[in-house]
Amino acid sequence: MSNIGKIALALVFAATTVRAGLAEDPRERVPDPHTDFQAYTAYLLREHFPNVPLVNQDKQKLHFYDDLIKDKIVVIQFMFSNCARLCPIATPNLVKVQKALQKQAPGEVSFVSITVDPDHDTPAVLKAYSQTFHVQRGWQFLTGSRADIDRIRRELGVYDPEDQQFEHMNVLTIGKEPVGRWLTIPASDRPEVIAYTVLQLTTPKNSGAKPVSGTSARLRIDK
Repeated sequence: MSNIGKIALALVFAATTVRAGLAEDPRERVPDPHTDFQAYTAYLLREHFPNVPLVNQDKQKLHFYDDLIKDKIVVIQFMFSNCARLCPIATPNLVKVQKALQKQAPGEVSFVSITVDPDHDTPAVLKAYSQTFHVQRGWQFLTGSRADIDRIRRELGVYDPEDQQFEHMNVLTIGKEPVGRWLTIPASDRPEVIAYTVLQLTTPKNSGAKPVSGTSARLRIDK
């Protein structure tokens, strides 16, 4: 795992330890970390992720945890529509990843792009942006209050108050929420590498799928 991935995960786990044992529903059983550490990790992260409201490109109100990541395999990107530096590279790269995953693991992976410029990026602007790149179904582009978006970024470990726009651009957060498996990867990485990484979280039948076709690199994907 890259250093940035380790840093992001360290931030997430450090924050979750504060909430250990504090379930929203007191009837929920807290998994024993000594006998089922994976379930315990998933439990802590469920308590950690903010459930703040967002609005997608179709003007639908969605909550970050309940509607976007709960029980899902998800790829999370932070972006803004008038970025001229990295978004025009990162988003088309993700379009290739989405097409590959829809062939290799259809319906299993959701894509979430959240603007870091909510004052400009209204639902209508995000709708036009998504249409520019011809994204397919299963990809939400979202806006919301700046405070809520900044909170999500802090909880995911991709927020730097000294560089509030561009530091996020080359980081994807990838996770399988039900089992608490989360990692980060550069958004500018080769699409077949990103797809391979995501496929490791999908059902076993997809773990032997081929990488993105039409690329110069060849990456063997074994079960």
